[in-house]
Amino acid sequence: MIRLVALACGLLCGAGVLISGLFDPALLQDFILPQSDWSASLALGLSVAILVTGLIRVLSGNRDAPLLGGKMHVTFGATGWKPLAGGLLFGLGWGLAGYFPLTAMVAAGAFSPGAPIFLASVLAGMIVSDLLTAGRKPTGGRRISRG
Repeated sequence: MIRLVALACGLLCGAGVLISGLFDPALLQDFILPQSDWSASLALGLSVAILVTGLIRVLSGNRDAPLLGGKMHVTFGATGWKPLAGGLLFGLGWGLAGYFPLTAMVAAGAFSPGAPIFLASVLAGMIVSDLLTAGRKPTGGRRISRG
């Protein structure tokens, strides 16, 4: 059941990106480095996403277990310069490429030539990160449970 719900949510999100045209890399590049004809459509799309996420968070309350079953995943709060540097590099890659992972998947489905290259680069970065941090446990921070 949970996999069907995840599939439906993914298809809904992908359809929204496709219909809105947010998979166009020029839109993200123009948002990061504005030109004279700046468009607020990306800011509007991201604002709506933040509002929906906040609404779902408020409606979910403090649950002891996931709504559709399964078990809670514990995350570690990371502190220090490494998460900040990683986030900045990740964001810089998004801005330069003009894609972020979801839009790259939608653009690849629409046969955009740069999207598969971006996705392969993200996958390679994830593999390198896993290889470099193999066997290490997260340091610092406190354990938090979200649900």
